[in-house]
Amino acid sequence: TAVPTARRTRARSGMDKRVSAAEETAKAVLASLPKRTDEADAVLAKYFTQSVPAFRQAARAAFQPGQSNASLVQTSEAVHELLVSAVANFRALEFWLQTKVPQLSDGNNFGVEVQDFVIEKIKAARTQCMTHADGLSNWEWQRGLGIEKLGATKSTDKSTVETSESKNEDGTNKETKTKKEETTTKVGTKEGLDDFVLYVVETDVKQYVALEGAVRELIASYVRIHALVNLNMDKCVNPRGTGNSGGRVGMY
Repeated sequence: TAVPTARRTRARSGMDKRVSAAEETAKAVLASLPKRTDEADAVLAKYFTQSVPAFRQAARAAFQPGQSNASLVQTSEAVHELLVSAVANFRALEFWLQTKVPQLSDGNNFGVEVQDFVIEKIKAARTQCMTHADGLSNWEWQRGLGIEKLGATKSTDKSTVETSESKNEDGTNKETKTKKEETTTKVGTKEGLDDFVLYVVETDVKQYVALEGAVRELIASYVRIHALVNLNMDKCVNPRGTGNSGGRVGMY
């Protein structure tokens, strides 16, 4: 009947718009990968200037019970932002190529195999970024456990300081007394727990190394995916060639 046909037409039109939007987004992402790679290089240059031994020494010297490693927190946030952006970029590329998967059939599948290979490589890069991003919170947990074992405690001492002031009014000395309360906060740990201090420091070192590795792997992934998609563009978007049902999933 006419009504179901009209509904089918509207549905096709709506899905085609989504596919077109996915393609536009993915092509913009693909074009931006060199810039994204430069941004990751900039993070390396800014946050990873120290060798591992130098970072360990600095972390040990700056260690304070009950306080976070502020510089490493800042580094983690910068890397996390890179990884979240990368996940979105790879997802956009993956979805776009999935919309180009042709109708299943026998024969002439070499292009389809190439397309599938590229999609799997993009998926692997996305999964790797997600794994690195998820691992960032594990550092905070492990560091917190070490601080807890140290038994870091805060003690507050309050003292009262009394001052007096004399004034001569009408030939009579009058003394005015003022009381002021002062508060001092001290952070202390249990004695004999140097090993846990070293544990916390080594947890920071491990995070530093992991973060640098994540950025370097991201740079490599951007370079590989950019080359892989561009070198195999024809097979990615039209795996069976012109006139062979390539280029769209058969939905209707």
